[in-house]
Amino acid sequence: MPYTPTILLVDDIPTNLEVLLDFLSDSGFEVLVALDGSSALEQAHYARPDLILLDVMMPGMDGFETIRQLKADEQLQAIPVIFMTALSDIVDKVKGFKLGAVDYITKPLQQEEVLARLHSHLTIRKLQRELEQMNLELEQRVIERTRELAESNHAYSRFVPKEFLQLLGQEDITQLRLGDQIQMDMTILFSDIRDFTSLSETMTPEQNFRFLNSYLRRVSPIIREYNGFIDKYIGDGIMALFPRQADDAVQAAIAIQKTVLVYNEHRREQGYQPIRVGTGIHSGSIMLGTIGETERMEGTVISDTVNLASRMEGLTKIYGANIVMSEQVLLRLQDSDQYNFRFLDHVLVKGKRAPVSVFELFDGDEPPQQELKNQTKSMFEEALMTYYDKSFAPAAQQLQTVLEVNPQDPAAQLYLQRINHLLEHGSPIDWSGTEYLHKS
Repeated sequence: MPYTPTILLVDDIPTNLEVLLDFLSDSGFEVLVALDGSSALEQAHYARPDLILLDVMMPGMDGFETIRQLKADEQLQAIPVIFMTALSDIVDKVKGFKLGAVDYITKPLQQEEVLARLHSHLTIRKLQRELEQMNLELEQRVIERTRELAESNHAYSRFVPKEFLQLLGQEDITQLRLGDQIQMDMTILFSDIRDFTSLSETMTPEQNFRFLNSYLRRVSPIIREYNGFIDKYIGDGIMALFPRQADDAVQAAIAIQKTVLVYNEHRREQGYQPIRVGTGIHSGSIMLGTIGETERMEGTVISDTVNLASRMEGLTKIYGANIVMSEQVLLRLQDSDQYNFRFLDHVLVKGKRAPVSVFELFDGDEPPQQELKNQTKSMFEEALMTYYDKSFAPAAQQLQTVLEVNPQDPAAQLYLQRINHLLEHGSPIDWSGTEYLHKS
């Protein structure tokens, strides 16, 4: 059904209204009438006409005041207004145009002229409405697309951390390019579950994934809490990056251990075996960037720092420690005295000439073990100095004293085994006490 435009006629002379009403009705318009400005505004609010034919000279509220109030109303200001007037003064016409009129028709009105001007401005108004509708639809599509992009970016951020993008100077994943890279100092944390392979063999695949996700949803937020981000999950392990300061990584490692203690209480209540988690931390220069090819690339971190951080985590299994950190981490701490740690060993990684000093951080241990390690710290470290001096028998006696106080000290037990082996078989000529990590 074709649309019938609505015209509002405003004139204080009834005979003028009658003539126009008959003519416009016969021309196919729906016509409304008003005898003054106030009635015209009420009609406009109620009917929202497509166009208003407005007489200028009216008692009380004249046409100029009527259009001023009409254009001040956001809901009505788009309605086109054509003035009907006998005025020929250019000043009055300019005043009307400034107030928002789109045209003038001079009285006495000529029907063909009125019809031509109405059709012209109604066509313009129709096009305006179509444009407004198109703009509304476009705005809605933009809103929806923006929401979709935000959801996509959020989804991508679960695979490529936003912190990774920011370090490369990008705002979203679409801006990443193959080969984007940056070199900087950073602290790397590796953490994984001890004996996970044996544990996983007792579970179905579904149980494995449930267990891993139950564990990871507890510890992963800790990384973010301490200003780090997870670079990747490696099976049951986590590789996390801390760009700000070494303390962030150390505090995150401690918090992970404390969370695992609470998690183990839950596992015991459910009849599950408790777990242990080893964490290694190292600081140094890294290269962070994108590798791969144009159709498949990923973000990664490349450097000896990453390799050494992974080795620190591996040492937790050898020394029975929960957290092992390198000397480079210790030197970067804001206040090392606020942490509980002890010297653990000198290790030499394949391909390196200088050994790395490593330390056990035991703030995340259960409180009784923390107390015993603090109590025996000086004795343990003195025993290691004696050991490095090749005074094996005295070192063994010192370690026995440590074990009398703390029989469950794995590091003391390990050194005692090494000493007993050396006492039995002798030490090589070039022996320095440094442990060699031959794994490449």
